[in-house]
Amino acid sequence: MGDSPSFRPDLYRGTAADYDAFRLPYPRALVDDLCHRTGASGSGRLLDLACGPGTLTFALNDRFAEVWAVDQEPEAIEFAVHKAERLGVKNVRWMTGPAEAVDAGEPFELVTIGTAFHRLDRRRVAGSAAQWLRDGGHLALVWSATPNAGPAPWQQVLAEIFVDWSRRMDSDDRIPADLEAHLERLPHATVLEDAGFTDVRRYEFTEIHEWTVETLIGLMYSTSVLSRVVLGDRAGAFEADVRERLGAVEPSGVFREHASFAYDLGYRRAA
Repeated sequence: MGDSPSFRPDLYRGTAADYDAFRLPYPRALVDDLCHRTGASGSGRLLDLACGPGTLTFALNDRFAEVWAVDQEPEAIEFAVHKAERLGVKNVRWMTGPAEAVDAGEPFELVTIGTAFHRLDRRRVAGSAAQWLRDGGHLALVWSATPNAGPAPWQQVLAEIFVDWSRRMDSDDRIPADLEAHLERLPHATVLEDAGFTDVRRYEFTEIHEWTVETLIGLMYSTSVLSRVVLGDRAGAFEADVRERLGAVEPSGVFREHASFAYDLGYRRAA
C-alpha cells in the first residue's frame, strides 16, 4: 500500500454542471467561522486547490482581494470561468493543472481544499502549502458529507443504489480499493502536523436539508462513479430505478437530511 492511492485525472469528467447545481453549498455559518478563525482581512490572497466548478471559491472570493482557483479538469475550470462572468466575479484567477504543481509566487493568507484532500498527494500538497502561506497563515480542509452515508431508511436505500449501480457499471474501481485503509493509517491531521502545521482542529456544522427524488438523482450524477458519462445510455434505466426504490421507502417524496459539513484547520506558525 503506497503513500498516495492513485485516482484517474479525469475522475469528474462530465459532472461540472451537476456538481454546481446539486451539491449542497457550504453553509454561511461555516464560511463565516472559517474567515473569523483565520483572520481573513479582505485584502489578502486565497489559494483554492482542487476547486472543481468553484463551490468553495465562490463562497469565499468576496473575503479576499485576490483568489487563485486551481483544478486539473479543464471542463470544471471552463464551467467556473463562465459562472464567474455571469456573476461579475473578477478577482479570481482560474487555472487548469494539478494542485501539486502550483507556482505560488507571492504568499497567501489562506489555502483551502474542498472535499478533495484525499485525492491529492497529501504530503506533497501539505508541505507545499506551508511554503505558499505567509507567516501566521492557515490551511483549511473543507468537507461536506453526502446523504448516502446517513442512518435514515431512505439514506440506506440510497447507499444501496450507489453500490448496486456502481457495480452494474463497473465504476466502483474509480475509487482506490486501499483508500479507506490508507486514510486510517495516515489521518489528515497527521499529514498536516508532519508538514509543520500546528493547532490542527476540526470544526463541524449541520444544516437540515430537504431533497427530492430529482435532486438526489442530480446529486448522484455529480459523483465520480455515477456521472452521466459513466451511465451513458443506461441513465434512463438508472433514473427509473432510483424513483421506484426511493418512492417505496418515502412515498411523500420529501427526504430530510441533517447535512454534515466540517473543516480541518492548520496554523502556520511564524518562523
